Amino acid sequence: MTRGILLIGGLGPDTDKLKKMIDTGNLICAADSGLDLALSAGILPDRIVGDMDSLSDKSLLNNFPADTVEIYPEDKDETDTELGLSWLRKHGCGDIFIIGGGEGRLDHTLALKKLFAGDNPPAAWFTAREKIWSLEGCNSVSGLRGSTISFVTAGGGPWEVSSRGLQWELDKVEWSVDTISLSNRLKSSIAEITVHRGRLLVIQPF
Repeated sequence: MTRGILLIGGLGPDTDKLKKMIDTGNLICAADSGLDLALSAGILPDRIVGDMDSLSDKSLLNNFPADTVEIYPEDKDETDTELGLSWLRKHGCGDIFIIGGGEGRLDHTLALKKLFAGDNPPAAWFTAREKIWSLEGCNSVSGLRGSTISFVTAGGGPWEVSSRGLQWELDKVEWSVDTISLSNRLKSSIAEITVHRGRLLVIQPF
């Protein structure tokens, strides 16, 4: 199954990290000013979607074939990110990785969080500073010993979670829709997280 990359507006990983995230054969979509992020790393997307209200220079679109650019009105029901996700899914992408969106508008950040609460969530979201992904079932989370990691509920409850390898284990947390295990820490290089019921978001700085 094809791996999808969705570049969105806002800060993303530096150029070297960004290039390493993209492999030959990935299907790449840029949503609005995600095109700026793509071009800054020398990446040419297969499709560009959005209302282009935050693109640095709309004349950049002239460098791409007309049939690879989909321009939408500013007044619409879907966000540019949702449009990009829809296009990638329609073209056979299973795992979709969102890149960008760091230090952007708070309402856009909350809308991105909502994407992880629904069916078929993105595989992960990378900003300039952190990786965000969802957990269900049994999982291993790795990182440097003592490094920071946070957990946020996603979707509807109830939630039941257990863990081994965190500074503050998650077993006794009374999870609700607004619960956050903020700035927890890895006690070793690997922690085991089991989400018995519900879904969690993991936020891990890098």
